[in-house]
Amino acid sequence: MPVPTVKKGKWSKERERTKSGRWRKKRSDADQPKKPKRSSRRYVLAVAAIAVIVVVVIALYLLFPELFDWIKI
Repeated sequence: MPVPTVKKGKWSKERERTKSGRWRKKRSDADQPKKPKRSSRRYVLAVAAIAVIVVVVIALYLLFPELFDWIKI
């Protein structure tokens, strides 16, 4: 079976099969591992900030309960 080509402008790129068997365009970085996504750093920082806030509020409640007298639980 011939390898399909993708024509874009004046260049035509060969295709290769992925591990799952689908065809995709050959890339120069195809043999290199994928770079980790940076967006997960934001979520880690957000969770850490929320955890710090929760710990501070709990510590304030345990150390100074009179500050929270206005909350009726």
